Formats: sequence, structure tokens, C-alpha cells
Amino acid sequence: MKDDPDEADFVQKIEAFLVGDEVRYHYYYDRPEDDDLYELPYEKLPRNERGLYPRSLEVWYPSKGINEAVIEACIREVSRDYLELETGYISFIHPIVREEALQAYSEHIARFGGNVKMVFTEELIELMMKQMSLTREEVVNLLDRSV
Repeated sequence: MKDDPDEADFVQKIEAFLVGDEVRYHYYYDRPEDDDLYELPYEKLPRNERGLYPRSLEVWYPSKGINEAVIEACIREVSRDYLELETGYISFIHPIVREEALQAYSEHIARFGGNVKMVFTEELIELMMKQMSLTREEVVNLLDRSV
């Protein structure tokens, strides 16, 4: 992406995020002529140069991994920054298993032409071995099949 002039702004945002330790947001905007134009209905979101609110946003959270605590922290940030809500208890109404989340992520990235390669940490493999009473080989095979 560094060699693509159209991605210079995005690359600069990523580089700033990587050297910092704060939450950052990245916004995606539609064009007014898009047939499926959509804007998020929150007034505190930034408008683009065409005056549109973003279609979606990403939360870039300074963490080495994603777990429920990170997700909860992101929900609190977005709620406070854009909805003016202080959240107490957060519950996961429709939790999905890790394999489903990885599959959904892979499909999402593939839509944008990305090549997704998942790598599983030894910590995850050992945790799954204990929780599922499986051998290391069985867990690795299960994870490989899920992606």
C-alpha cells in the first residue's frame, strides 16, 4: 500500500497508530451517486468533504490481540465518543464462536482483494487443548479447517 498514492492517507494513519498507544477511528464513506448510499445516523461522526457521514467505522485499539475485554473497551469508547453514553455492563446477546468470527473476517477481507493468512498462537492452542481435551494435532487441524 505504501507504493500506491491513493492509499497514502490510510498508510499515514496506520503508521501513526502503530507508534502510539491510543484508540483511533478510521471512517469509510459512500459517494453521493452510490445506489446503496448509507450514512450512520450519529451527529458526532465527522462528515467528509462532500458533507456525508461515514457508512461505517473501524476502531483501532492498541492491543496485541482481540478478546472480550478489548471488544468491551471499544464499545465503551464508541458509546462515549459518538453516542454520549457511559456504559456500565456490556452483554454479548448473540456471541459467536471463534471459528465463525475468523471465517467472517476472512470473507470480509477477501471481498476487498486481501490475502488473509491466520496464525494461531501457542497460547490459544494450549488453551483449546485444555478446554476441549484434544491433542495439539487435533486442535491445529480444527483451527486450520475453520479458516
